[in-house]
Amino acid sequence: MTKNKTYTVDDLFALFADTLSPADVLAAKLMGQVSSAITKERLNLNLTQKDFASYINATQSLVSRWEQGDYNFSINKIAEIASKLNLDVNITMEHPAQTHSDSFDTISESTAKIIKFPSQVTAVYANIDEELEEM
Repeated sequence: MTKNKTYTVDDLFALFADTLSPADVLAAKLMGQVSSAITKERLNLNLTQKDFASYINATQSLVSRWEQGDYNFSINKIAEIASKLNLDVNITMEHPAQTHSDSFDTISESTAKIIKFPSQVTAVYANIDEELEEM
């Protein structure tokens, strides 16, 4: 029996490294962190989106957009939400740790195939889709 590899969000973002700028990747990660924190707090409070919306004086559709990452948060909005939930927000700006993993190498090889053989993009994307499904 083979053990499945564990992949990270960074591995997923690496798949799109050629089409996304570093700023786009960072923004997506931050959006995911904020959305995840809001969802986690709502679930910790054992509230539906509708009840949670009432709790923090928002609409259910807005809470849904927050949780889905379909909202461009401003620093002020993040501070407002955190304040209403009595949460602290920690933002650090530092150089990323340099890590290398087998999964990153595999993804890089797939990306390289797209660059080297653009006529075979469909087959490579199918391969990448299979890799993602295995995650």
